[in-house]
Amino acid sequence: MTLRNKRFLSSLTAALLLSLSASSLSCGGADDTFGLIGGEKIDASLVDRDPLALLPSGIILLGYADLATMFQSKWGADANQIVESLLPLGAESNFSAQRDVSRLFGGVYAMQGADFCAVVQGNFDADAIRRAADARSITISGAPLVKTRYAENDLYTAGNIGFVVVTAHTVITGNETGIRRALDRLRRGKLERAVPQWMVDLMNTKNASMIVAGDLASQSVVDAASAKLPFLGKLNAVRILGNFQPPGMNFAGALTYPDAQAAQVGAQSLQQVQQLASLVSIFSSFGFGAPLPSPQIAQQQSDVAFTVQVEDSLVKVLLQQAGAITKSAVTSSKVPPG
Repeated sequence: MTLRNKRFLSSLTAALLLSLSASSLSCGGADDTFGLIGGEKIDASLVDRDPLALLPSGIILLGYADLATMFQSKWGADANQIVESLLPLGAESNFSAQRDVSRLFGGVYAMQGADFCAVVQGNFDADAIRRAADARSITISGAPLVKTRYAENDLYTAGNIGFVVVTAHTVITGNETGIRRALDRLRRGKLERAVPQWMVDLMNTKNASMIVAGDLASQSVVDAASAKLPFLGKLNAVRILGNFQPPGMNFAGALTYPDAQAAQVGAQSLQQVQQLASLVSIFSSFGFGAPLPSPQIAQQQSDVAFTVQVEDSLVKVLLQQAGAITKSAVTSSKVPPG
């Protein structure tokens, strides 16, 4: 490990440990409901400045990626395929993910099943997208682009994925429930953040190009998975930071348990490298086809911190499998029929 990367991982770990003192892990914010009417038009600049305000309440996992930086890396083409699964646009809509997309903020929910909603920022030609939808152009996914209406917005679908162009710089994508919950926030003029502050603070960590933050204290899926993955037992929260510097990707993470004894069990389980691979697979929707290098693990009371470096060859495998998982999730999702 180079001195530069040692310093980077050290700074990320320090930021994680500072964030552990956050006062609350609850998601907060009033729950949103469907079918609300009224609401005032919202200034587009307000939406563009605070994309997190579009994400519905009740978030389980928050993911953030600096896609502009990733697109400039050697893995740009692989990242492009992932974004194209979420925004199945192409030349017919005057759209290129690597040219037009800069950031992604995604949320995973348990509203009516496994739901997701993402806010993608960049530059979008709304008129070209509208013309392509009116012509029912075949998108890069192979499905025609279809336009319907919901909450006074044009909702575009292609196959089993939906998206809404909110402004020229902000798009909402996701499955039916996720998109409608986000649009209802706009319709009622509600642009107050429902994402917990500790997740926001983690996202703002200097030099981090991607984050995953999860509030898992009340999620039954964790209990179901802990039989095979012991480190998940009693896990309350997960924090992962990363960047795209040599030798590939660098990650620093922290797991929070209810007490020091549970944290000790979790730390011992994480000594098994393949269990760490499973952690990233579960909480970041990433799959691994090769073993990870050994992580550095340290326990601090009820928290377990880890750092790990992923080589170039494994990063490519990771992104390819992430693309396949995203495409599969899109295929199995439902979108508004009209």
